[in-house]
Amino acid sequence: MALFEPQAWSHIVAIGKPFLVSPMRWKVTGALTAIVTLLLMLNGLNVANSYVGRNFITSIADRNRPQYVHFAILYLCVFAASTLVTVMQQYVQDRLALSWRQWLTRRLMHHYLTGRTFEHVRAKAEIDNPDQRISQDVHTFTTTLLSFMVMLFNAFITTVAFAGILWSITPVLLATAVLYAAFGSVLTIRLGYRLVGLNHLQLKKEADMRYALIHAREHARSHEVPEGEQRRVYAELRRVVQNTKSIIGVTRNVGFFTSGYNYLVPVLPILLVAPRYFAGQIEFGVVTQSAMAFAQVLGAFSLIVVQFQSISSFAAVIRRLGELWDEMNRGSAGALGNGRKLARSGAR
Repeated sequence: MALFEPQAWSHIVAIGKPFLVSPMRWKVTGALTAIVTLLLMLNGLNVANSYVGRNFITSIADRNRPQYVHFAILYLCVFAASTLVTVMQQYVQDRLALSWRQWLTRRLMHHYLTGRTFEHVRAKAEIDNPDQRISQDVHTFTTTLLSFMVMLFNAFITTVAFAGILWSITPVLLATAVLYAAFGSVLTIRLGYRLVGLNHLQLKKEADMRYALIHAREHARSHEVPEGEQRRVYAELRRVVQNTKSIIGVTRNVGFFTSGYNYLVPVLPILLVAPRYFAGQIEFGVVTQSAMAFAQVLGAFSLIVVQFQSISSFAAVIRRLGELWDEMNRGSAGALGNGRKLARSGAR
């Protein structure tokens, strides 16, 4: 998959690193620290929620009304705190992504519109629609990359937090979660690898259709668009539709697997733990706790399965933005080469 190719990673580093060393780095550091702190708090609340939920369900099974009321109140308190932390974490993340987008877009605009870069990029037929890459692709790049970084870090914390719970119930649960996630990831990539190339083509074809519409408007005579321009617009539309059909077909194949994969998640831990409950080795609440902990750990290991469509779209964006970055680098005689000039221009 293109996202994991060395060139893709080099583009991520080359395009993303300048913001981290720009004059805004202290703001970035503060925002990232806040995100990490809130994620730690959220996972702590999730662990607490698993134990509160376990005791809550056990009190119902035991018909213990005082404990039921006590843990019901705790349940509500944990939910309220989790909601507050989740919303604040997303807010800080969105503001940081917006600042990154603004910074990167201004830097690219500055280098694209000055010097020889504009002429150089226009002369490259393979760099279609550079305006779209600077506006739309930069937005997708900054928002998606930050989101993936947060998800990966959160997956690590979740694994550490809940792996111990699964192990304490039965080591088989933890082993099953890891193996099931590995199986799902490999098969999802195998079924959907074509989406990366198709999404890359879709961005190009959509942009070509918009350009054809603009070109038709500019070449309209009086109140009528020339027939040749009309044919061009409809031809671009057919290409967009055809590529979209291919994307839908691959997405359908991936969906068959991922839907079944997700439907089994709530059932697997119960199938593994229920015999221990029947044997009187654990309380009934432990069964529900195992299901929650299993889902958390499996979700952490199943990012590729859950986020595959987003990853494939992101890979296409990296390719397009990376191509533009390289050509702007050549056109400005190294002005963007290693990001130093981008970092210096951040002080403006």
